[in-house]
Amino acid sequence: MEDKILKLKEERQKISKSYSKKTPNPTYIDTLANKHPEIQHVIIKEIITETPDTKSFILTPDMETTFELIPFKAGQYISLKLNINDTYVTRAYSLASDPSISSKKYKITIKKVENGLVSNYMNNEVKVGDKLLISLPVGNFGYDPNRDEENVIAIAGGSGITPFMSLAYEIEKNYPNTHLTVFYSVKTAKDIIFKDEIDLINKKSKRVKFVITLTREKKDGYLNGHLKKEMLEPYISEFNTILMCGPKALYQAMNEILSGFNIPKKSVHFENFNIEYTPSENNEYDLKVILKNDFIVTKCKSNETLLEAMEKAHIKAPSMCRVGICGYCRSILLEGKIKMIGSNMPTAASINDYIHPCITYPESNIVIRLDI
Repeated sequence: MEDKILKLKEERQKISKSYSKKTPNPTYIDTLANKHPEIQHVIIKEIITETPDTKSFILTPDMETTFELIPFKAGQYISLKLNINDTYVTRAYSLASDPSISSKKYKITIKKVENGLVSNYMNNEVKVGDKLLISLPVGNFGYDPNRDEENVIAIAGGSGITPFMSLAYEIEKNYPNTHLTVFYSVKTAKDIIFKDEIDLINKKSKRVKFVITLTREKKDGYLNGHLKKEMLEPYISEFNTILMCGPKALYQAMNEILSGFNIPKKSVHFENFNIEYTPSENNEYDLKVILKNDFIVTKCKSNETLLEAMEKAHIKAPSMCRVGICGYCRSILLEGKIKMIGSNMPTAASINDYIHPCITYPESNIVIRLDI
């Protein structure tokens, strides 16, 4: 089997070399794609304090270079491209604004994370008028009328509410036969993000409803405690689609509850916000990054991803989602032993030594190749 794989790799390299000198004619899709640059230039138009540790940022086009923003679908995210203290970093944030006005403005919402480089920078340092570089909207999370049922139950924890605000606007305006119920869990009433918007939607809409549960406080108008089967039961119909966004603990708790309703797995969709991993040992390894015309040697700890180590070394490594889904950071592992967490990479790709550095941790000295 190993001999067969080696032979296939050799054949692939020969094919690649033979075609590398050819310039194919551009296709219709190529022409269409080239109309949309990979980077959008925006200005922070407004900063809204949502809770004591969470702010929303209204982004509008920087008319010097970006005349209108690329439209997005509810559930998609953008990636911020930042330079913080000479460290190049990216972070992905769900879009929370109304998709119908997406060419004019985006809204992202960022909750402070303890020792979080980007979340603290955005909440503490940036101001109205600052300019940012952002990616195009990407991602497949959200409502798909060709796939999903017309009774949609969304379950959010903490800042996981962000994509569902956008979804509420989209369903209200575009899907007259669809009903959306958003169950939103927070610790106390002070932690409710988008409170005024949620109250307004609950008042005006007949098909979109937000149900808020407080896990550490009792207060009139809200459910109390963690979500339970009996809380969901009044909103479950014969056919349902479940969307979840929040911490890993939320998914684990909800999987057990949803099994009691006999909802098939194909009807349950969730968005990953972060990757959780704790190595058995804390070691430091050499990381050699081979670029198109150069190479860089740096260090990488066993509890940080290869992408994080490259960012600290001021390497502008490609990245987008940072949770191993989009494939934008895909690179080739040339040497070393790694631990890749939660990857959805096809078997064929992993056999050919492709990795996603954003979810890859070192277990030895590492050599990888980036095509930049």
